[in-house]
Formats: sequence, structure tokens, C-alpha cells
Amino acid sequence: MTSFKCPECGATEVASNLCVSTDWSTGGEATSPWSYVLQQLLCKQCDSYIPSHLGERWDDISYEKAKKEWLLKYKKTPVNYS
Repeated sequence: MTSFKCPECGATEVASNLCVSTDWSTGGEATSPWSYVLQQLLCKQCDSYIPSHLGERWDDISYEKAKKEWLLKYKKTPVNYS
């Protein structure tokens, strides 16, 4: 089992897992980095949605690298579910 560590607050508990899909059939284009994130984790402590590849540090990336990517790429671009 992969361990979670929130790049926003450092917490290790997940409130929920979210699997999403992108509907490219409308002819739209990616509008944010979140357009390609299909798995997200909701941090139990800070209520931030975190891309799973960062929260679980896929491909053995370091926590520092995950946190940097979170801050520079995802945190500044809020998730929009409308």
C-alpha cells in the first residue's frame, strides 16, 4: 500500500479518494494542469484535493519534489468541477 503525505500540510491521512474523467469528446482543450489529473486524494487535515501522483509520490519522487510541483503547478490553479 502506498503511503500518503500531503504536500500542502504534511498530514498522512486521506479523507477520500476521487477518480475523475475528462470528456474530450466536446472538442475542448486542457484548461489547466488539473485537466490531466484523473486520481485525486482529499487530505483529511487541510481539505485540499491533491493529485494522487504527488500525494502518494509515484515513481519514487521525493516529498520535496512533490511539494515543489504542488506549489508551482497545482496549488495556484484551483480545481473547477463546474
